Amino acid sequence: MRILPTIIALLLPLVLFAQVKETVLDENFANNGAGWPEDITDEYSASVNSGTYYLFHKRSTGSKLFDIPLRMYLGDNYYIEIVGKFNEGASDGGYGIVWGKGRGGYFSFAITPAGRFFVRKMISGHSGKYLLGPVSCPHVNKVEPDKYNKGKFTKPYNKIRVQYANDEIMFFINDQYVGHIPNELYYGNNAGIIVYGQQNVEIKKFGAFGTRNYERIKDYSAAMRVITYEIEDGVEEATGERLGNGDCRVSPGETIRLAVTMKNQGYGKCNRLKATFYSVSGHVTVIDQDVPQYLNDLDRNDTQVLDLKFKVSPACNKAELRFKVDLTDSLDRLGESVPMTVVLNTPITPINKDSKGRISFTLNLREGDYSDINSGFPITLNNAENTYAVIVGVESYMRLPKAKYATNDAKVFYNYLVKVMNVPRNNIVYAINQKATLKDVVDIFKVRGLLQAKAYGKPGIDILFYFTGLGACDISGTEPCLLLYDSNAASPVESGYPLSSLMKALRVYDVHTLACFFETSFAGVDRDGVSFVPQGSSVLSNAAFPNVTDQRTCLMYASGGNLTNPVVDNTSHGMFTHYLLSALKTAAQSRNSLDMKHLYEHIYQNMGREGSARHISVFPRMNCVNVDGIRLLK
Repeated sequence: MRILPTIIALLLPLVLFAQVKETVLDENFANNGAGWPEDITDEYSASVNSGTYYLFHKRSTGSKLFDIPLRMYLGDNYYIEIVGKFNEGASDGGYGIVWGKGRGGYFSFAITPAGRFFVRKMISGHSGKYLLGPVSCPHVNKVEPDKYNKGKFTKPYNKIRVQYANDEIMFFINDQYVGHIPNELYYGNNAGIIVYGQQNVEIKKFGAFGTRNYERIKDYSAAMRVITYEIEDGVEEATGERLGNGDCRVSPGETIRLAVTMKNQGYGKCNRLKATFYSVSGHVTVIDQDVPQYLNDLDRNDTQVLDLKFKVSPACNKAELRFKVDLTDSLDRLGESVPMTVVLNTPITPINKDSKGRISFTLNLREGDYSDINSGFPITLNNAENTYAVIVGVESYMRLPKAKYATNDAKVFYNYLVKVMNVPRNNIVYAINQKATLKDVVDIFKVRGLLQAKAYGKPGIDILFYFTGLGACDISGTEPCLLLYDSNAASPVESGYPLSSLMKALRVYDVHTLACFFETSFAGVDRDGVSFVPQGSSVLSNAAFPNVTDQRTCLMYASGGNLTNPVVDNTSHGMFTHYLLSALKTAAQSRNSLDMKHLYEHIYQNMGREGSARHISVFPRMNCVNVDGIRLLK
C-alpha cells in the first residue's frame, strides 16, 4: 500500500511541469539585470559576478534575505527553484528559497550543510514558526570530509524547489519530493534567497515559472505614503528666526517648515516605525536631517503628521525639490523609502493651527546623540560614482585594550562618504570590531577578494582607505602594522596587517587617486597613552612609513613616529578623525572643494593647538607629493 504514494510523488514533478509553461525569470547571474541586492556591510556581503551570486551572512544568529519583486501570480500553478552550494560556515546554518514576501512577512524553504531541511513562516514583529522540520533528509547533498583530500570538505551543489498546485505547496530537493503544506495567504510578491546563520554560499541559478500577473497579488503589510503637505511661512519662531517671506511659497534662499501628512495605504498595520527625512536634490539642506521622528501604530488608512524643516540655497534654480522619508522599525531594520516632491514658487496651503497658534504635530523630536560633526550632514553635488572605499575599525579587541571611540569614528566616516561625498553604498567595504579579524581584512584585499570584486580592472578610479584602532611596529621598528580584532601585541606583523602589505594590495588598481587615512599610533599605546606592547619593544623609525613618490597617492596619519593619538571626548572621536570630519563638513557647507593641502593644514593646526592646550604632543603626518591635485571634495 505504501508503493502508490511513492509513485505519485515521483510523477508529480512531471505532471506539474506540463501545467507550468511560462518562464517568469530564468536567472543564471551572468550580470545583474534583475537587480539582485549587492552590498557589503559588517553583517553580510552580496555580489553578482561571472555567473554566480555570492552571499555571505556573517552573523552566527539570525538570517538575511536577498530578494527581488517577482512578477508572477502565486494563485496559479508555479514553481521556484535555485541551484547553489555551501562554501563554508556553521553546520546549523543554511540557505534556501524565500517567497511570498511583503513587509508583513514571508515564507522560506532551506537546507543545512548537515543534511537537514525546514520550512518556516515569518510574520513581521513576531518570532518565526516552523511549518515543516527541521528534519534530516537523505536527498540533501551534505558537506562532508573529502576522503581524497585530508582536511578538506566536499562542497556539492543542491537544487531545491518550491511548487504550488491543487491548493498545496510541495517541496523538492534534488528533484525528490520531501513534503508539503496547505497553501497560505502570501504577504507580497517578492522572492529570492535566504541565508541562515553564519554561512558563505554560492547561487548558480534562480528560476521562477508560472503566470505573469503580479498585480493580482496583494501586499498584506503597511504601505506609508505622503498624501499632502502644508507650509509654515513668514512666522517668527521662539528663536527669533523668520520662516520664509509670508507668500506661502517655497523660494530660493528661504528656510521653510512643512507639515507632511503620511497615510498607511497598505493592508497591514504600521508598528513602531520611525521616519527620517533626507534631501535628494542639490542646494537643499534638511534641518536636523538625522534626527528621527517616531510614528504611532497606524492601521490601514490612518494618518500622521511629520515635521520637515529645510533651507533652500539662494543659488537653487530647480523647478522642484525632491526628498525621501526613510522608514525603519524599532530594531533599525530597513523598511522603505518614500519619495516626496515639493514644487518651488507655487502656492502651498498654510498649516492649520489650533486656537493657541500651535501646529498639530503628533511627533516629538529627539535630540541628536553626538556633536555637530556627527549629524546634519550637508548635501553636496560631489561626483563620487567612481570612488571605492574600505573602512576598517576596531574599538573592542579580543586580546588588546580598547581603542576608545573607534566604532563611532568608523560609522560617522561611513556617513560622510555616503551622505556628503556621495560615494555609492555598494562601493564601500565596511569591517568593524569582531568582523575585522585578520582573515576578514585579508579577504578584502586578496586576489578576487571583496574589493577586487567591485573595483579591479576599472580604469581611473579613486580609492579611499580609512583605519581606526590600535597600531604597533615589528621588533626592529621598521614595519608599522594595523592591529585587528584578533591581533596580539607580541607579534604585530604575523597577527596584524603591515602597511607594506596594504600598499602592495592597493597598488594593483588603475587609480586616478589613492588616499589612506590612519586614525592610530604605531607606538603600541592605547588612546590614553598607555603602552600595551611587551617591555623592551622597539620604537618606530620615521623611515619605516611607506614612501610616496607618485602623483596619485596620499597617506595621512594621526600620529607620526612614536606619538600618541588622543581623543576628543565631547565628540566621541579620535582627535585626527574629529578634525578630518570638521574639515569635510566645513568645505561641504561652503560648497568648496577640499584638497589634501588644505585638509592637512586644517588637521595639523587644530591638533597642534589642542595638543598644546592639553600639554600633550600630537602631530599628524602626511606623505604626499601632489597635495593640490588629490581631492576629497571636487
